[in-house]
Amino acid sequence: MLFYSRYFLCRPYATKLQLIIGDVLKNDLPYFDVCVANLPYQISSPFVFKLLLHRPQFRCANLMFQREFAMRLVAKPGEKQYCRLSVNTQLLARVSHIMKVGKNNFRPPPRVESSVVRIEPKTPSLPINYKVLVYVT
Repeated sequence: MLFYSRYFLCRPYATKLQLIIGDVLKNDLPYFDVCVANLPYQISSPFVFKLLLHRPQFRCANLMFQREFAMRLVAKPGEKQYCRLSVNTQLLARVSHIMKVGKNNFRPPPRVESSVVRIEPKTPSLPINYKVLVYVT
């Protein structure tokens, strides 16, 4: 991580980019407009809802997930993968599948396939109790 910190600090856009090192689930998120992340797959669901409940709302997020999780996020009613995660996520945001990322793109290759998903919060926000929504999910 130190390499990336030094790399970004000497770039002209360094003032527009904030590299945060730490546990994203334990720390408060600062204000941001765009989120790009490749997170540990085991925190996918808690991170998506932390992101969707973050205020002020961000413009978009491009996130890499395990393919099965990504397909559940974008699933439509009637599809096999459609579930509570699909409903709750799509209640709060527009979710689209951007691309598949094969395991051969990683070294060492993981046992699972990956996908990049774009999440754009719906505006205006719905008048619902978001804290209850997180517990339902």
